[in-house]
Amino acid sequence: MTSPDLPFRQCADAHRTDRFICVQPKSGHAMILPEDEGYAVYLPPDATDEALGQALLGCLDKSRFILPPHEPQFFEWQRYVPLYKNWQKDFMRRYGYKTKREAYRKLDWCRVKRSEGKISLQPHKRDKPEYFSDLPPERTVVIPAANDVGAAGAALRVALDRCE
Repeated sequence: MTSPDLPFRQCADAHRTDRFICVQPKSGHAMILPEDEGYAVYLPPDATDEALGQALLGCLDKSRFILPPHEPQFFEWQRYVPLYKNWQKDFMRRYGYKTKREAYRKLDWCRVKRSEGKISLQPHKRDKPEYFSDLPPERTVVIPAANDVGAAGAALRVALDRCE
C-alpha cells in the first residue's frame, strides 16, 4: 500500500571520502531513515562500477516503504539518532579519523531513490561538517531502474563526483 501523495520508492545513502565509499539502505515515507540493523556496505574509493552497482542495488532492495501510521515507532528520534551516531563512530574508527571535523572534511553524500521505473541519484553540498544542502535538480543523475550493476555503479560515481 502506498500513500496517495508519494509513490512507492526505495532509498539508499552513499558517502565517499578519500578512504572509503559507504552505501546504506534507508527506509521510510516522506522521512527517510536508517533501519535498526545498521547495515552498511564499505568499499574502497577505487571500487569498480560493478562493485558499486552491486552494493547500491542490494541496498535499494533492502529499503522499505513505511507509512507512519503502520510503524510510528520507526519515525521516533530516540530510535534513529543513536543509529546515525553509531554509524559515525564506526566509520571513524574503521578508517582512523580522530575528529568529526577530519572525517567530514572531504565527505561527499548522495541520496538515491528508486521509484516509478527510474533511479535518481541526488548529490549534496557540504555546508559545514555534518551539514549538507540540496544541489539544484539539474545535478541529479537519473537512470532507468534496470538491474544493470555496471550502469548503477557508473551513475553513482558520476553523482558522487557532482557533490560539492
